[in-house]
Amino acid sequence: MKLTKTVEVIPGSPNTLIYDNRVVIDLGGKNSNLDINAEVQLATHGHSDHIAGLLKKAKVKYLPKEDYWALTLMGRRSMIYGFSSRDNQYFTFDFIKEDLKDDFTDTEVEKIKLPGHTPGHTIYIIDNVLYAGDAFFGQKVLENFGIPFYTDFWESLNSLYKLKELIKGVDYVVIAHGPIYTNKKKMEELLDFNISFNEKLIQKVKDMITGNEMTAEEVTYKLSGNKDVANILLNSITIKSILFQVAKNIRVTEKGITFSL
Repeated sequence: MKLTKTVEVIPGSPNTLIYDNRVVIDLGGKNSNLDINAEVQLATHGHSDHIAGLLKKAKVKYLPKEDYWALTLMGRRSMIYGFSSRDNQYFTFDFIKEDLKDDFTDTEVEKIKLPGHTPGHTIYIIDNVLYAGDAFFGQKVLENFGIPFYTDFWESLNSLYKLKELIKGVDYVVIAHGPIYTNKKKMEELLDFNISFNEKLIQKVKDMITGNEMTAEEVTYKLSGNKDVANILLNSITIKSILFQVAKNIRVTEKGITFSL
């Protein structure tokens, strides 16, 4: 889909942005198999579904420094799942095994750090198009999973509020996982939906632990749409980030660490 004379977005999960057939952002997922010979390959952050394109033969490959944990398989596992161990069936997001490198400067590409999803999550503005990566998600993605994945929930919420200001100065907004709209107003509405969804998630967590001791896994299970092992592992990261901020009572019991209000 053409957004401007120089910017094209290829649908996928993540959606991939191409600028002037020279710069590619988030060439991952199924799109990483596309034969795109771009000079520059950029990733918004270190999750495996966003970095596979960095293995292409590009002159410049960029990964935010704060996400250098993604350079190794152990680093990716530790940050995504909270731990690493030997290969098994539950590490379903190990798409690549190779090491990666970082080095990038370009006067036509503006980099802005919006941490939370990962420590180094970075958005890019190019030709007045803002590529938001995983700073926010499509409505169906949120509703299907029940819990968005954030390494730091609170930083992500701050980043969403910053995005509300940033998108005022651009013509188009593209996210990695969700629909592609040429109407910026729809993206503004989707951003507001993300903010509202997260604020409601805080309240749901508070309601569940009010007068009731629960572990992070118990809260995660009740709020998750997809209840397979990998998804519970991922969602529990977000829930722990919320719980350690809102709970008044945190203690160790036979069930594990419990939280209550």
